[in-house]
Amino acid sequence: MALVMRAAVRGQRGRYGEALLAAWGSLPALYHRWAMTAGGERYLVAARGARLLGYAAWRGGEVTALFVRPGEAGRGLGARLLARVEAAARAEGARRLTAVAALEAVPFYLAHGWRLGRPVGSPLPGGGALPAVRMCKLA
Repeated sequence: MALVMRAAVRGQRGRYGEALLAAWGSLPALYHRWAMTAGGERYLVAARGARLLGYAAWRGGEVTALFVRPGEAGRGLGARLLARVEAAARAEGARRLTAVAALEAVPFYLAHGWRLGRPVGSPLPGGGALPAVRMCKLA
């Protein structure tokens, strides 16, 4: 998971400076292990053979992560992951879906029926925050 996330973060197109991208991409693999256990997140992965292409994570009605390798961007993989996570959250009883979207991801969420919320800062390892936007969608 960490490798896919790092590749996706490095593929951002200029909305953030190098220092923010480096901090964002520095989440260790240990974070993902924690998120899948004590953190209560559920993960959905997309792979081709043994190669992980992307993943999405959620906890209740919150989409906590959605990353695809840059070479897969624009091919519908992110949309398929999001649709499956939305369906899973609804099946688990969520009536409202939320996400904190990186600035580059806002158009993606809007294209899939999500609404803009307020600007927020998503905490980064080592301090600081990534400028982001809270998004929502009725389940």
